[in-house]
Amino acid sequence: MNSHPIEFYIKTKKDWDKKSSVRSSDETYDLKLSDSYLNDDTGLQFSTFCPILNHEKLKFLDKRQRKYVTALQLLEFLIKTTKFEVDHVNRVANSLALGKYKFDIPKVLKRDALQMYTDEAYHAYFSQKINDQIMDYLNVKDDLMPYVVKFFDKVDNIKSKFDKKYDYLSDLSTVIIAETMICQDISDEMKGIVYEPIRKMFKEHLHDEFFHANLFKTIFKILWPQLSSEEKEIMGQNLLDAMNILAEPRTDIYFYSLSKIGFSYEIISKCVDDIYNNDEWKVEKAKKRMSHPLKLLDRCGVFEIQSIKKKFEHRGFI
Repeated sequence: MNSHPIEFYIKTKKDWDKKSSVRSSDETYDLKLSDSYLNDDTGLQFSTFCPILNHEKLKFLDKRQRKYVTALQLLEFLIKTTKFEVDHVNRVANSLALGKYKFDIPKVLKRDALQMYTDEAYHAYFSQKINDQIMDYLNVKDDLMPYVVKFFDKVDNIKSKFDKKYDYLSDLSTVIIAETMICQDISDEMKGIVYEPIRKMFKEHLHDEFFHANLFKTIFKILWPQLSSEEKEIMGQNLLDAMNILAEPRTDIYFYSLSKIGFSYEIISKCVDDIYNNDEWKVEKAKKRMSHPLKLLDRCGVFEIQSIKKKFEHRGFI
């Protein structure tokens, strides 16, 4: 096994253990939202990351309504984060740490998978705590899970194309892509937020995810050469499917938030279609969003396999 990825990893992981938020943060994430929260100039503002609000049919929304839409977008992100960290990332971390995969994984990566496990559990905890407070403040009584479950159904369906014995490749592919592109996701999600407790939550999460991305990049560099030709073909397809899902704009929550303001399903569908159903979002922004995992795959020689390369080319990723 090539020792270089491990040597580089050990040098770059530095003092992760001391600086991870679960071990160093004194933040309680008690938001203490004020009565003027939705009306003043502080709080949840996604003016640069909620493109649907630029649609001509939504430009007349007042400040309170626009903040409501962006607040629900944040809730969707928090709900999805909590579930993904627990059900997907930590399931893979568990398998890595306990040696459940057949790959030869160095002890330091197994040990750090446990460290990441505690990080992700903490991220899920504070995401849920903030989510609960915002839902109470906005008086949201409905279950919002139906507006994120489509995403998880798509993730679960990635493995359906192949024999069940290859499910582990799907699990790994989804988490590797998610963990190597999440820093960009969090950076985008932070745009426009000026309410400090929530900004701090994103900053702490982002700080931890740099370490997690480094861990999963190293794991992929080590496991890819150990795969058989058949496994590489399968994982190549899994990686592409994961990118397709994770690159999609998150629009399902708008069918809840905008309906509560009074818009019909047909109008919301038109707004979503007008803004997002184009090459800018489907190809250009998707490719940019996947830039870090694409570089990883390229450096590891994934695209040297012509059948895989053609699929990524056809999608517009390379």
